[in-house]
Amino acid sequence: MGKQVEVNAPDMGEVIRNILQAEARAEEIRERGRAESKRLIARAEAEAAAIEARAEEDVTARLRQLKTDAELDAGKASLTAKEECEGEKRRLEELAKENSTEAVKIILGKLSEKYDR
Repeated sequence: MGKQVEVNAPDMGEVIRNILQAEARAEEIRERGRAESKRLIARAEAEAAAIEARAEEDVTARLRQLKTDAELDAGKASLTAKEECEGEKRRLEELAKENSTEAVKIILGKLSEKYDR
């Protein structure tokens, strides 16, 4: 008869142990991956919250500054208008002292300009 070839069959117990160990390692790797993902997500959310808080603070500070600037500009404009009115009043008072007819004409002209607009 022919020559018999001897085949070394793997030990089924060893094969099963290796499969179970591989599955256990795969599960450990999945768990570490999940934990790392959760950690990264938590860190990203914390960073996003911090950025949002800083942005809100920056906007609030900018709005405060704009309000202050607007109030200063309004105050300056009011002061300038008051000074112009007082100057015009003094000029008209001087004209009235010198020539009351001329003063009345100027006053009527100013009133006409103001109300004819």
